Amino acid sequence: MKRNLLLFLLLPILLLACGEEEPLPTVAPAVSLDQADEGLAPPVISDEPIVLPTETAVPQTPTPDVPLAARVNDEPLPLALYEAELVRHERAIAELPNATPNPNYQGEVLNGLIERLLIRQAAAAQGLVATDEMVEQALQTLQDRAGSAENFAAWLEANQYSEAEIRNEVAYGLILEQMVTAVTQDVPFAVEQVHARYIQVDTLDLANTLLAQIRNGDDFATLAQIHSLDRITGENGGDLDFFAQGTLLVPEVEAAAFALTEPGGVSDVITAVNSAGNSVYYIVQLIERDPERPLEAGARSILLQETFESWLDGLWQSADIVRLIEVDSGS
Repeated sequence: MKRNLLLFLLLPILLLACGEEEPLPTVAPAVSLDQADEGLAPPVISDEPIVLPTETAVPQTPTPDVPLAARVNDEPLPLALYEAELVRHERAIAELPNATPNPNYQGEVLNGLIERLLIRQAAAAQGLVATDEMVEQALQTLQDRAGSAENFAAWLEANQYSEAEIRNEVAYGLILEQMVTAVTQDVPFAVEQVHARYIQVDTLDLANTLLAQIRNGDDFATLAQIHSLDRITGENGGDLDFFAQGTLLVPEVEAAAFALTEPGGVSDVITAVNSAGNSVYYIVQLIERDPERPLEAGARSILLQETFESWLDGLWQSADIVRLIEVDSGS
């Protein structure tokens, strides 16, 4: 399913993603479903190990007569929690200049809360916890960033957080950080990578002509400089530098590069579809291969993100979720 990654909004972002020198905003930032899907609000993933504490911060279970928004693996999600988060989301969107809310924002908010609960459940099963001491330290960090206790209290009031709610948000941020580290701990620092170049054109006839010229001995890099639509790489002979599996934007090009076995080898014409739904054609040449090359920070971040999102997909697929309210689908 196409998920909304609202789990990375509000306090988790402020707690995990912002530097201590930056002041707290008046209203927490909001991220639309499209922005989340484009990776603009990823979890903050650190390579540093986290020492796990021994006490658990667990949200209070509501009494049976409390209205519910959903049940997640038979655990209740209170309607009041959803309504409070909905108000914060609407206020945050209203504060953004020229913002156009996603018509399905109610569903975004509900799915975000469901996902948070799924992560809490998975963390509890693995013994990942947030102690009172950890929460107090994180709250003090937020207060220090606000400049004073009064400023922090004003921020809480502006965002309609009670003391219990802010503590729960901070505890979740700490648990999320630990969960990300646990899930991604096996992502390697060095992997097989290939160094390749490519030519991108928008007609099959031109692609076939260029392939024939390359196989007749014409220089690949020179043809890329002349013909490739990707001018960023084209100016450099189509050079893509080294890349690992799972990190290239065009998977068809990536697969073709890794399928080549000999340096200088050239692929057949590869067909892909761009974001506008149009066919695009590629020719790939392998320059060299490194069986264990250290990943650059950006490439490893992509693998960390993909690993965590794959794990999240598994949580959703295996979960028993019962939604007890109707939300605007945007239709």
